[in-house]
Amino acid sequence: MLRVHGSPNSKVNSIPSGKLLRIREGLYKQLREREWIFNRMENNLIFLIHKNGAYGVVVKMEDIDWNEC
Repeated sequence: MLRVHGSPNSKVNSIPSGKLLRIREGLYKQLREREWIFNRMENNLIFLIHKNGAYGVVVKMEDIDWNEC
C-alpha cells in the first residue's frame, strides 16, 4: 500500500485547481491517460478533468499517486 507522509487531506487542500495529478498505475485500466487536471474535492472524492476538458472522472484519494505531485 502506498504511504503518504502527512495527511492526504492537507495535500489536497493545498493543491490549486488546474494542477496535474497522476492516477496510480494498475487502477482504472479502461483509462489510458494517467495524468488529469485537478478540479475539486468533495467528501474524500477527487474530481478530475481530462486535459482536453471534454470529460472527467471521480476517484478516491488513495487512487492518486501522491509521490508524483
